Amino acid sequence: MITVLAETIGGGDGYLIVRCQQKTSCGSCASKNFCGTGVVSNTFSEKILNIRVPFALFVSEGTMVEIGFEEQTILKFAAIVYIFPLFFMIVGACIGQLFAILMASSEGIVILSFISAGGIGVIIAHYFSHKLERDTRTIAKLIHVFEASVMETVTINATTEDSD
Repeated sequence: MITVLAETIGGGDGYLIVRCQQKTSCGSCASKNFCGTGVVSNTFSEKILNIRVPFALFVSEGTMVEIGFEEQTILKFAAIVYIFPLFFMIVGACIGQLFAILMASSEGIVILSFISAGGIGVIIAHYFSHKLERDTRTIAKLIHVFEASVMETVTINATTEDSD
């Protein structure tokens, strides 16, 4: 299970809405300022995600919670979002190539069918990802509720020297 810390920002009957920051994979190595991935990662700000988590009890706003996602859920979403459009683009290019051979035309029809099939793949992936998102087995699970609120747990280090 992949876990992340989040802050509660609201809720309703049987659910909480939590806010967490999406973390990029880049940023921990020494050459992050010099490689292409690090430069792109630093250019775009980190995304704030609001996630709806089922929970029966009341938790006040600002409380830190730990939520978890099953690995297989993330793999399902990744497969849908990346594989569907790629598969449709490949099939579209093959069909376009077949039409180009049969009609003795240039590769313009191949490019057009590639882009059209890719667009259809994106639409289908969008539909299935939203369908999977509504499935209660694939949503985030609340693992732990911390007692202290966010403001009580945050401390600011005002010294200019490193700690020992």
